[in-house]
Amino acid sequence: MAWFASAILFLIAALGLMVAGAAGPAHWENGRALAVVHLFALGWLGQMMLGALLQFAPVLVARPLALPALALPALLMSTLGVLLLAAGFLALDGWEGGILLLEAGPVLLAGAFACGGAMLGGTLVAAGGWRGSEARVVLAGLAGLVLVWASGAGMVLDLTGNGPGQLIEALPLHVAVGVGGWLGLAAFGVSYKLFAMFLLAPDGDSAQRRAGFVLALVALSLVLGGLTAVLTALSARLAVIGVAVAALAAAVLYLADIRRLWTIRRRPQPEVNMQMSRAALAFLVLVCGLLPFAAAWGGRWAEAAVFAALVGWLSTLTLAQMIKIVSFLTWIQYFAPRIGKAKVPVVQDLTNAGAARRWLWLWTLGALCGTMALLAEMPLLFRLASLALLAAAIGLAAEAVAIRRLSHLSPDARPTRVPVILPPLAERRPRNDPMQA
Repeated sequence: MAWFASAILFLIAALGLMVAGAAGPAHWENGRALAVVHLFALGWLGQMMLGALLQFAPVLVARPLALPALALPALLMSTLGVLLLAAGFLALDGWEGGILLLEAGPVLLAGAFACGGAMLGGTLVAAGGWRGSEARVVLAGLAGLVLVWASGAGMVLDLTGNGPGQLIEALPLHVAVGVGGWLGLAAFGVSYKLFAMFLLAPDGDSAQRRAGFVLALVALSLVLGGLTAVLTALSARLAVIGVAVAALAAAVLYLADIRRLWTIRRRPQPEVNMQMSRAALAFLVLVCGLLPFAAAWGGRWAEAAVFAALVGWLSTLTLAQMIKIVSFLTWIQYFAPRIGKAKVPVVQDLTNAGAARRWLWLWTLGALCGTMALLAEMPLLFRLASLALLAAAIGLAAEAVAIRRLSHLSPDARPTRVPVILPPLAERRPRNDPMQA
């Protein structure tokens, strides 16, 4: 819950700066815009993904989380690292004090990612996770995270005058491995399991997953080759094109596999989190359509493709599942121990499905308008779209707080002790916790 809360605050901060005009069409390379991008990608999506994986990786392999004591240091270093990095980018706009912050940010993020990798990698590898289709994709995503940090830290060295000078040319590879290699692959792995669970679909490996995993490894290898080419002052253009082709093919296979799960599902009427996940998947289709133009021409096509991926696909999927996950974890925490002793509500009772659906549709509309504004290079439309996204994010954050406070339950259905929004940091999970079973 602490990871989720921190991520939501980063999301609202990033969107607020976008509404204020800190970023927009054809203005993504100044310091303020880079700060917004990293608040969104690292602060919002990165922390949300790490927090979700810390909870969900044990479910993938039926094994307790390794080294759980590292979770709090990882969260603190990640939060401070993102803040320092974002503030440090203001050095590009003339603030000399930002140089030190820009240098410190990647160091703290390295500590956070190392802690996260030790927990997640230790859990998945110890359980032989590479043998499972979901876990091995998450492991590939963690490899992508290493490449994200390495390429980003190298560009920071160039920006501060301490690097070889040509690493800034690796920006397309850095963006590609961040969006597709880290966040995208982690989302693939988690959604394979989540979709099967929430749709009551038979779980298991498939030819599409195996082929998609191979393509993901090819894309990661091409990123590594492209970074090596940049370091040796060679052109990485062929690597960028290769990454785009492999990523496109992997995304198509992923969509085909998810369509298979929808076809064989046993739940006739999916809940709101799964209904709105279809909107997220539609954005992934849009990203696939934009990707060839982004790889060929860059510019506004690349901006629109990245925005559609981060805001449309990954964020819509994350926000939709966040409502369900918060409801489920709250139910586990406060009602699971009462089973057999008293009447308990079902998980769905903790959520106002209608309100969540309306906020998610507003988010989807804002993401679509923002993508179109970038393609059409219309700054005013982009700011209006950002305003819609901000309103939706605040609405969904309020819904998450209401779920934690059990506000949607009748007074006689609530426990005597009303839950706090965040559990105490010293709280320990019982050994028979269903989430670890």
